Amino acid sequence: MTEIVYDPLMGVLRMVIDVAEWGCQPGGEFGAGASPFEVIPLAGGEERSRALAAAVAASCGLRPEGFLAELTSRPGRRVYGWGALVPHEIATGAGPAEPGPPAGLAGVILLLESPPPAAGSPRFSIPWLLVRPESRRSGVGRALVAAAFGHAERLGASRVTIDTLDRWPEAVAFWRGVGFRPVGPTS
Repeated sequence: MTEIVYDPLMGVLRMVIDVAEWGCQPGGEFGAGASPFEVIPLAGGEERSRALAAAVAASCGLRPEGFLAELTSRPGRRVYGWGALVPHEIATGAGPAEPGPPAGLAGVILLLESPPPAAGSPRFSIPWLLVRPESRRSGVGRALVAAAFGHAERLGASRVTIDTLDRWPEAVAFWRGVGFRPVGPTS
């Protein structure tokens, strides 16, 4: 079951997908075929992970401090994060790099596992997906979503939610493109 719930006061769309459906979206399963991106786990307490995530947040016009606070697990909730590294030649538009140059971090995603309501199962949501403006429409977002959905599935999630704003049509289109679909009168 997938659904979109609309909050007209805030302009927030809550989009939900069954985890089992994400691999059945048009175009095949996420991660099928070769990807030029290396998706790496981010550790909230690790300085390198925090620096990479802060750089992506800043490139997207966000205050890095606020984003980094979301990267930290708190009592009752766990946060998992991944970053997509772009090889040097893709990041710079140049040919193959000399040995040892760093790849660029093109995007980050967070998966939040919240405590279950009453006797239910834990809830899973994606509070943040950030892709550097110069890396958008290159597959970075899809590679990151695949990492988050794969992890959610391994943790036993049945559904994953996201919230986005209706004034961000590119974000709404992206989430629909990865499998979130409206149901009922919003179809």
